[in-house]
Amino acid sequence: MLPLLSDLGALKDFWDFVRRIQEWLTLGGAALAGSIALLFLVTWTLSFVRRAQAKRKALLSTLALVAAYPAIGLTLVAAAGLFIPSLAPLILKSFALAALAAALSWCLAVASILRGGNAHDLARARRSLLLAGTPWYCLAIYLALHL
Repeated sequence: MLPLLSDLGALKDFWDFVRRIQEWLTLGGAALAGSIALLFLVTWTLSFVRRAQAKRKALLSTLALVAAYPAIGLTLVAAAGLFIPSLAPLILKSFALAALAAALSWCLAVASILRGGNAHDLARARRSLLLAGTPWYCLAIYLALHL
């Protein structure tokens, strides 16, 4: 019984963290979203400094790309909230969860680029950087237009 209660406490802490992110997005969201979107684009641009190697190290770049897809999915849920009224209360929550997923993907992509790899690995990591930045680009536009 005790391990179950401790798991619920960890889940409560996670949702408190998501709620705080949602509050940050509401209060100073446009500047925050714009600056982080710019960070994603600058990281993507600087990733072209890294040259391909003959070695294949596909694990990190594949993980980064796979981790970017939940961020895209959550962004689509947030976009659906603009058109489906019952999903409207979930827009900022979806963006907050997408921001967490994008942060994970960004970390994996940067680690993959720093580690290096062949041209396909680096291209996969660059693609994951662009995909992981999508929630931030969309969030900046949403906050600028609707809040």
